[in-house]
Amino acid sequence: MYLTAAAEMERENPNSAANLLVGRGFIESSMTRRAAGNRIFADDRGKPRFLKELDPPPADMWEIRVTEPDVQARLIGAFAEQDTLVLLKFSTRGLLRDKGSQGWKDALSEAESAWTECFGTRPRFHADCIGDYVSENYDAFTLKR
Repeated sequence: MYLTAAAEMERENPNSAANLLVGRGFIESSMTRRAAGNRIFADDRGKPRFLKELDPPPADMWEIRVTEPDVQARLIGAFAEQDTLVLLKFSTRGLLRDKGSQGWKDALSEAESAWTECFGTRPRFHADCIGDYVSENYDAFTLKR
């Protein structure tokens, strides 16, 4: 897992919304969980709970869902290749609001800009199943295709 300079600034800044409202420890724990290769899990209905593909546009964006404590965070990123997730933007779930809201649109636009700043026109990694993104220790779940 990698962080862009902007994501690293959000992670390091004690006054960022994610750190103030969620807590840096919870965010660090979620990043460590992914980096250490812990299970990418789905719920009992097969829906992703920890690492989830986001609805486009833009395409091929993902979130790590920090669901504890009550105030939640979303770490938005994209895969550069299999097993290589690049975190682009951190946000609190409250600031994002409902699916399709302006908060989500703004966060995804910022994430896309961060990708372009780092990788230029290189496309984000695209695959057809979770096992193509994550090579081991995952629950199978359906991608939004």
